[in-house]
Amino acid sequence: MMRRGGLARAGLLASVLFVSTAVAAEPLPDPASVSVPTITDGRDPKIVADGWKYFYFWRADTTYAEAYRDIADCYRFLPVANADFSVPAFAPWTSTPNKHVIEPTYPGTYGLVGDLMASMVAGPIERRRRQSRMRRCLEPQGYERYPAPEAQWEMIIDNYSPASIVVQAKLASGPPPDAEALPSNR
Repeated sequence: MMRRGGLARAGLLASVLFVSTAVAAEPLPDPASVSVPTITDGRDPKIVADGWKYFYFWRADTTYAEAYRDIADCYRFLPVANADFSVPAFAPWTSTPNKHVIEPTYPGTYGLVGDLMASMVAGPIERRRRQSRMRRCLEPQGYERYPAPEAQWEMIIDNYSPASIVVQAKLASGPPPDAEALPSNR
């Protein structure tokens, strides 16, 4: 007779097998139907200097299927879009006696000026969070980073949409870039 822990483990194993089978059964997008932006100016000193912000990955002898699997796997670690993990703001209950009408108050955490300043730096901070997680996931697997101009990088990344996985996989498994790899310590 199985104990409760054994049943829970068996159920967990069955659900993992079901999910992994469902993912494996999902067809791989056709690389021939994917249009990839042409990466130019990879040796331009200004583009190389901005390579810590705008880059793409490439690995020698990688198939499209391997690159797709690796990049899709790394997308699991990206921060959830529009998730605000800040401390909740204090919003006082203000009412007049016997009327119980809530007067509007500013619900921001850091005040109006603080929230305005935070919104100015939120984009670059979010970009760095996503990029660092992709680097920590792909660089140990042998992928190298190559510089890209900002406009082309935005077409590749496409705000980290699921469609961008296909584009990045095609680049990562494509012909060798016409640029020097960026150092992994930056």
